[in-house]
Amino acid sequence: MSSSVDFSEMSDDVSQPTSLVIEGLSLNVNGVDILRDISAVLPKRGITTLIGPSGAGKSSLLRCINGLQQGWQGRILLDNQDLQEWPGGWDQLRRHVGLIAQKPCVFPVSIRDNVTFGLTQQQRRHGDLVVEQSLHQAALWDEVKDRLNSPAVTLSLGQQQRLCIARALAVAPQLLLLDEPTASLDPGSKQLIEESMLLLAQQMPILSVTHDLEQSKRIGNYIIFMCEGKLIESGEMKSFFRQPQRLESKEFIRWSVCDC
Repeated sequence: MSSSVDFSEMSDDVSQPTSLVIEGLSLNVNGVDILRDISAVLPKRGITTLIGPSGAGKSSLLRCINGLQQGWQGRILLDNQDLQEWPGGWDQLRRHVGLIAQKPCVFPVSIRDNVTFGLTQQQRRHGDLVVEQSLHQAALWDEVKDRLNSPAVTLSLGQQQRLCIARALAVAPQLLLLDEPTASLDPGSKQLIEESMLLLAQQMPILSVTHDLEQSKRIGNYIIFMCEGKLIESGEMKSFFRQPQRLESKEFIRWSVCDC
C-alpha cells in the first residue's frame, strides 16, 4: 500500500469520481515545516478519517483545504477546480467547503439566525425550509423545532456542535471538514453526531480528524495516517487496521505513538 492512494479505485463503486485531489501540498510557517509533500485523493461520497499524533499537521491540512491557512505550496482541486483560482476567492470557497472545529462556535443570535447566517438573499426566500432541512441533517430538529427563536447559547455543548454542522450544511457545501467534532462531548451527543455523519456521507465527502481510533473504525470508509507533517499511509479503513503496511502505522495502532 503506497502512501498516496486513489480511493476511487478501491471503493465498491469503482466508477465513483473523486471530489478532492491534493498534490504535493507543503506548508512552512516561520521556517517550520508543518506539511511535507502531502498527496491524497478523496471520493465523492463517504467518510475519510484523518488520524495521527498531536502536532502531525492534521488541523493545518483542513485549514489549507478550507482556505483559512494560506501560503502553502502544491495544488488542491475540488471537483477539478483549483482552490487558488476559485471564482470569487477564498470567501466564496468557504461556502463550498464547510469546516467544523472541535469547540463549537455559535453566534449570539437565535438558533434560526445561526442556521441562516450564511445564506444569500435569494436563499433566504426559502429560509424556513433550509432551517428545517439543515437541522434534520444535523440530527437537531426534533430538539429545537419549538424554540427556533431562542438564543443559540442556551443549547448544550453537544447541541451547539450539531447547530454548527447545520449552519455549515445550510449553504449546501461540496465538502465537509470536521476537526475532532466529538472530542469534548458526552456519549449521547457523540452518537448523534456520528449517526448524522454517516447519513451525510451517503451524499457528500467528509474528511474528519479524530484521535479516537474506535470512532474511526465505526464510521470511516477510508483513512489517512499522518505524522510530523507527512502522510505515512492511507487506504481503506478495514485494510489499514487489519494489515497496516508501515511500521509507523503498526506502532500507532497498537500504542497511539509512532517514531516518524
